[in-house]
Amino acid sequence: MGQPKPLSSPPVTPGYTGKGYKVQVLAKIPTPTNTNMPSRDYLWFAVYPIIPRVGDCIFHDGRYFRVDAVFLYENTNAGWCADLEVSYYTRRH
Repeated sequence: MGQPKPLSSPPVTPGYTGKGYKVQVLAKIPTPTNTNMPSRDYLWFAVYPIIPRVGDCIFHDGRYFRVDAVFLYENTNAGWCADLEVSYYTRRH
């Protein structure tokens, strides 16, 4: 039998922190007609265990937002690996 191969470390993924993927989130808020709706656009950075997909809901600042678009980056020097465009998610009864 030959020598066992040494274990190699996993490849480095840009934007991956070891706890998740860093993403930039932009919420474009239309003119509010609902008093519970945010009154301004939001921009924030977050870390998720997986990159949210279109249709997923994410929670931020006490509100839910629906993911409308996801833009992935292969190589990034900015430190994040995706941009998400989201909209305010209202629950309908």
